[in-house]
Amino acid sequence: MPITKQQLIDQATALFRMKGYAATSIGEIVQACGITKGSLYHHFASKEALGLAALEQLEAYFDEHIFSQIRDSQPAAGLAAFNLAIEEFFWQHPDGCLLASLSLETSAANEPFQQAISQFFNKWQGCYYQAFIGAHPADKAKILSIDALAIVQGCILMYRINGNIEPLQRQLQALLRLCD
Repeated sequence: MPITKQQLIDQATALFRMKGYAATSIGEIVQACGITKGSLYHHFASKEALGLAALEQLEAYFDEHIFSQIRDSQPAAGLAAFNLAIEEFFWQHPDGCLLASLSLETSAANEPFQQAISQFFNKWQGCYYQAFIGAHPADKAKILSIDALAIVQGCILMYRINGNIEPLQRQLQALLRLCD
């Protein structure tokens, strides 16, 4: 039975999260999918193209299920829902943040990855900015949004290292206080 493009992206994403992009070979991806390299190359011209498709899929998911929480609500309520959605996402994906991992492995040397990762994190930061702008001047809201993203990403990294999601959960209360 032929594999779909979506199944291929899903399997590659799981491997990239678990092992890292650089450590995941095309051979491992095709073996996990039960296909030949030719079948993979039918859908994607390269590992890079597959990695970029994984990033696009993740961004689309965040746009629809996570970033929308803050765009569609009042700042404090939106921020609470936004942070809860992030927490739930990482409960479901304990191998960490695909974007953070890819940024450490590829972005400096790979312009397409750098652009995709930067765009994604700019959207994430923009969500925090939207939550904070009602309570702070624009320059202060921008600084707070940069710091919020850095803190949350640090909590996600530590969750991957030690399996403790409590620091991420505690950030909700700290970030909510910034909306007052």
